Amino acid sequence: MMRTPSPEEMTVRLHEAMDAAVGLTPDDIINVQSLIEVGEWLVAFETLCTQIYEWEIGLEPDVIRDLEGLGAALGARKKLTDHLWEDAADA
Repeated sequence: MMRTPSPEEMTVRLHEAMDAAVGLTPDDIINVQSLIEVGEWLVAFETLCTQIYEWEIGLEPDVIRDLEGLGAALGARKKLTDHLWEDAADA
């Protein structure tokens, strides 16, 4: 069974993904940050992945792989990260 990351680790990993997602709107960042602050890790993850996909933001493959791992640990639908490969930075 996959280990659930600590709240601190989830916060860091979500922030790293947000930092890498150049083009997220300030509202998107505020929404994800608000969810992180109240411990809604899965909803924060889902929101972040959805907005990255919607804005067609290209991420580096290592960032996508980290999001895949975080999503698996949180029990997120794999489809959320699968879509991110469509706009991967070196795809």
